[in-house]
Amino acid sequence: MRVLVTGGTGFIGSHLVDALLSAELEVRCLVRSREKLRWLKGADVELVEGDCTASDTLDAAVKDVDLVFHAAGTLWAAREADYVRHNVQGTRNLLGACKRSCAGLRRFVYVSSQAASGPSTTGKLRSESDPAEPITPYGASKLAAETAVLAYRAYFPVVIVRPCAVYGPRDTGFLAYLRVVQRGFLVEFGSVEERTASLCHVHDIVRGMIDAAHSQVASGSVYFLANAEPYSWHEVENMLQRVMGVEAKRLKIPGWILVLLGTLGQVYGRITGKSVMLNRARIAELMAQHWGCDASRARRELDFTPEINLNDGLLDVIRWYKKEQWL
Repeated sequence: MRVLVTGGTGFIGSHLVDALLSAELEVRCLVRSREKLRWLKGADVELVEGDCTASDTLDAAVKDVDLVFHAAGTLWAAREADYVRHNVQGTRNLLGACKRSCAGLRRFVYVSSQAASGPSTTGKLRSESDPAEPITPYGASKLAAETAVLAYRAYFPVVIVRPCAVYGPRDTGFLAYLRVVQRGFLVEFGSVEERTASLCHVHDIVRGMIDAAHSQVASGSVYFLANAEPYSWHEVENMLQRVMGVEAKRLKIPGWILVLLGTLGQVYGRITGKSVMLNRARIAELMAQHWGCDASRARRELDFTPEINLNDGLLDVIRWYKKEQWL
C-alpha cells in the first residue's frame, strides 16, 4: 500500500510518517524542498517536491497512491489571506489533483483541528454535531477546508479528524511554556479554576488518524480525537511541576495586558509580514474557558482509545526535550 503524506516535516506529520513506516507501508512525502527535511531526514520515504498552493506540482505526488493524509497547513500567519491560501486553497488544490490523477484512491484523510469547531461557551464538551463556531482566522480556515473536503466525498472516500490540543516530542509550541515553568513560574490569566482543555499525546493522535484511514465508515465522517475527559489547567500545572521536579510560583496576568500584547503582535506581523505566535487570535484562544471536546464517536466507530495518560505523556515529553537539550 502506497501512502502520501503532506506536512511530513511538521510535528504531527513526522510522527505519522514514523508510524506508517513501522507498519511497513510505502510512504511518499510531499515536500517544498529537499534542503529542509527536518524530521524526515534519513527516513525511508519517497520525496516529491511540490507545494499545495501550486496545483501544477501535485499530480505526480498523488499518482498511484492508495491513501492520502493531508496534514500540511499554516498554524501561524501574519494575514488572514495567508490562512486561506495555505489551508483552504491548498486543500482544494490537493483534492483536485486526487480527482484528476488518482483513480484508485481508497481514502483521503484531512487533518483538521478542534479550532474549526471552536471552544465551548457552556462548559459542555463539544461534539461533531454541534454547529461549528471558530473564533480565530486559523479555525475559520480549517472549517472552510473541511467544507472543501466534504464537497469531494462523492468522488472518493474522505474522512476528517479534528485533533484536540496535541503534545509530544518535536512540538515547539509547548516548549516556550515549559521553559517558563522550568524557571519557576506558572503563568496564569483569567479564571484558571474554570479553564479546561482536551489534550492528547501525539502517538495516540496518529493512531487515530491511521484508524480513520483504514476504517469502513461513511465518506464525509468527522471525528474529534482526544482523551476521554478534559483536564483543568490546574491539573496540568500540578502534573508539570511534579514531573519536572519544580515548585513554581503562580504569576497572574490581567486579561487587558494579554489583549494589549496580542494587539502589538498583530501590528508587528502586519508591518513585517512575519507570522507571530502571540496575536489577537492567539489571545482569544487563551482567554476561552473551555476547550473540551467529546471523542466518544471516534471510540465507537474507529475503536479509538488513547493509551497514554497525561502524567506519562508529560514524562515522555520532558525526557525527550532534555535529551535533545531543548530544556
